[in-house]
Amino acid sequence: MDEGPFRMSSRPERTEPDKPEPQSKPAEEPKQTTVKKPVEKIVEKPKPMQRSLGSRRLGETKSFKKPLIFGGAAVVGVVVLVSLVWALIAGLSGNSNGIDSKKYQAVFFTNGQVYFGKLQQVNDEYMKLTDIYYLQTQSSNTEDSKNPQETSSEGSPTLIKLGSEIHGPEDEMIISKEQVLFYENLKTDGKVAQSIEKYKSPN
Repeated sequence: MDEGPFRMSSRPERTEPDKPEPQSKPAEEPKQTTVKKPVEKIVEKPKPMQRSLGSRRLGETKSFKKPLIFGGAAVVGVVVLVSLVWALIAGLSGNSNGIDSKKYQAVFFTNGQVYFGKLQQVNDEYMKLTDIYYLQTQSSNTEDSKNPQETSSEGSPTLIKLGSEIHGPEDEMIISKEQVLFYENLKTDGKVAQSIEKYKSPN
């Protein structure tokens, strides 16, 4: 139909512009996820100190000294034990220092005198003598019956008991070892021992 001059022009149809086709993006390669490993701390262990040659020798000498010390101590212990046993046996038998308590002893002094009696040990410096006797020489003139003009002088020793002297000493004598030359044990069948027994026996 004719609409006259006021005919409206027909709107042109909009044509949508061609949309650009989406460009296909290249497929992204999958990213490789790297797992970080924990960094291990390397701790250096302290190295044992190497002993020097001198310290080794010192240790070896110490190890050698130990058995030597123990061995020496054992030897000393055995010696002490033997000494104690010997002293005990000697004390029980009365034979300490060679003195027999069952017998009489003859004691020889540095001044030439000799005494008889029971000798005992006091200490390292002194000794004691008891039941003391000594010999005294008496001269006697004998006339020969065949020749009256000739006479002989002989000395006959006599056993004297200590204590009858004018100063009246006790029957005990403390003797310094420095004044003693030596002493002897007397036999029971000797002349001095028999004379002592006769002196002590009642008449």
